[in-house]
Amino acid sequence: MRDQAADRDSGAATRTGRPRMVDVARLAGVSQATVSFVLNDRTDIPVAAATRQRILDAAGELGYRLNRAAQELKLARSTTVGVVSYGIASHPFAGRTLLGIQNAARARGHVCMVVDVADEPDHGADAVASLLDRGVAGLLFASPAALGVRTPAIDRSVRTAFSSCWPVDAETAGDVRAEVLPDERAGGYRAARAVLDAGHRDVLFLGGTPEEWATIERERGLDDAAAELGIGAASIDRVHGDYSTRRGYDLAAEAFDRHRYTAVVCGNDRMALGALLLLRERGLAVPDDVSLVGYDDQEALAAELHPPLTTVALPHFEIGALALDALLDDEPRGRVTVTCPPVERASVAPPRA
Repeated sequence: MRDQAADRDSGAATRTGRPRMVDVARLAGVSQATVSFVLNDRTDIPVAAATRQRILDAAGELGYRLNRAAQELKLARSTTVGVVSYGIASHPFAGRTLLGIQNAARARGHVCMVVDVADEPDHGADAVASLLDRGVAGLLFASPAALGVRTPAIDRSVRTAFSSCWPVDAETAGDVRAEVLPDERAGGYRAARAVLDAGHRDVLFLGGTPEEWATIERERGLDDAAAELGIGAASIDRVHGDYSTRRGYDLAAEAFDRHRYTAVVCGNDRMALGALLLLRERGLAVPDDVSLVGYDDQEALAAELHPPLTTVALPHFEIGALALDALLDDEPRGRVTVTCPPVERASVAPPRA
């Protein structure tokens, strides 16, 4: 039970300014060192559970919070992560990557300092130098789409991790702890199986930009699905565009001028939207006449179409969170892939007899 002197001392602390650790110690009736052990989560010093709770209650009652900046200086340890973004903040749906990064950082007692270098010709050298000058715990490079990125020269003593990207030159990209990428090949496989399992064999593939890693991997997944079912991969017609709605429309128009397909697998949801507009113009119903599959599960698009679009989700949130954890973990993880789950909606049906 606290004595009156401790209560008077704690009251004086709250009246005269910001409470100090010594005020928490007085209110809890313990030493200042014990308060420090508990509030700094020291697990190497045994403190009784009842004492620990009394200290936490006292800190809460006084409104005491650790001065993290001073703590970091004292411990020579930073709880700030530098996030180098390649246009994520302005991307229509990949902002969930930042949300995943920030949530994972908060769960580990860290905060994020984000800079965007998408339009910087020096690959973000000034931004990275500024983050390092602030003593960040590590650098997390994050992209909205999987690709190789050029980083400025980073010393090997600096931890780095990559979310939906990888360093073009790993030798100068710091101490690379992980490259976290979506499993695009398996995602392409799932997109193809959505129509192949429904019985379609007259399939058109509207791929994205042909030289991009995601396009290549998704098309490899398409080939995997065809081979597994004994379908010649060459029997699936393929055309490529730039992932835009307009290009999806134009490519679908050119393809359906040549042939009437029963299913279309698209490089992303926006190309699927373009294909859907073309099919409606031609008087073809989805999925009664033509089944349609997208990719990305783009927020405010795939589920809002009529009919709602069957697609494959890009797990932006999970990729960001896993990359942050990998950056802070002791053991490097190397290249890690994250599952792209299928999302079944109403745009796929068996082909008409």
